[in-house]
Amino acid sequence: MGLFGLGKKPGLGIDIGTDAIKAVEIVSQGDTYEIVRVAETQLAKNLITDDEITDIEKLSKALKQNKKSLGTRAIDVVGAVSGNQAISKQLAMSLDLDDEAIAEKIETEAEALIPFPIAEVRYDFESLGEHPTMPGQQRVIVTATRTVSVDTRVQALEEAGYKVRIMDVDNQAILRACDHVMPHLHPDLYDNKLPLMVLDISSAAVQTIVIGHGEVMFTRYQSGGLTQLFKALDNDGEVDHGQIFAKLRAGETDDISPIILQDFLGNLWAQISRGMQIYRSNATKKDFAGILLINSGAMLPMIVDNIREQVEYPVISLNPFEHFPLPSKYQHLQSHGPRFVEALGLALRSFTPWHT
Repeated sequence: MGLFGLGKKPGLGIDIGTDAIKAVEIVSQGDTYEIVRVAETQLAKNLITDDEITDIEKLSKALKQNKKSLGTRAIDVVGAVSGNQAISKQLAMSLDLDDEAIAEKIETEAEALIPFPIAEVRYDFESLGEHPTMPGQQRVIVTATRTVSVDTRVQALEEAGYKVRIMDVDNQAILRACDHVMPHLHPDLYDNKLPLMVLDISSAAVQTIVIGHGEVMFTRYQSGGLTQLFKALDNDGEVDHGQIFAKLRAGETDDISPIILQDFLGNLWAQISRGMQIYRSNATKKDFAGILLINSGAMLPMIVDNIREQVEYPVISLNPFEHFPLPSKYQHLQSHGPRFVEALGLALRSFTPWHT
């Protein structure tokens, strides 16, 4: 059984993050889509640590709560593992090979391609079409992850009443969402020949993703994220991190030590700039059309402003709900759009075949 294609396509994407579950349900409307339901449910601290689930039963209960809030009858769902848990390699193969032949070749060369025992792995692949510099060859991207990384998430979702039809990788879902909304929201950046850098700043990590020409060109995962700042401000755990986040969103920082904020922003930029350096060390195109900020960090003005001060590229806080209007009863989540980018990409996966 492959990593991604587990059966019939659903229309519901669920992003299980370290701090919250985000769900998006979409329906097809002609050549586009419509969001019909969204829901966000906070998770207990340390329920997911280093992308591993520490308590499947508690996570399943949170998923049930999210499902109730969503009010959906859909049970087919698309989930994802972290790109930190997956390995992707791009290969050149003969254009004459079809999906079956590509799969056979991957199986034959699995030991060289995948640094895990093949019995412990789920994998899938996608042909990206003819190779631009190697006549008669096609580019094939192979993505693999340990079976346990998939199975724990599948178990939690199934115990919540879902049928997991597809398991994706988070950076591929982010790519898919960006490819769908950027031509509408920022066509000048999307049409630029230079790649886009996506900064996924969550409570637990900073993931740097470079995308271009419909593919993930680079990804780097670094633990840390917003939690470091929250811990510095929570008065030894007495203040809820949600309260701190809301205060920072509103720009209410007058009573916060400037040194704490400056240290956090300095460390964050050091992580980001290091990711840029590593990407550029092997890239032919070393500049970017722009920087897209997503997830919780994209909702904090001080982070957006600080990154804008550091670079000459346009810096966009990407909110997909600016393209997909939310039903009126979900308007309170309108400004939370940057946190739903991955969930939207997973929902879109329902209508996008992996093999081209």
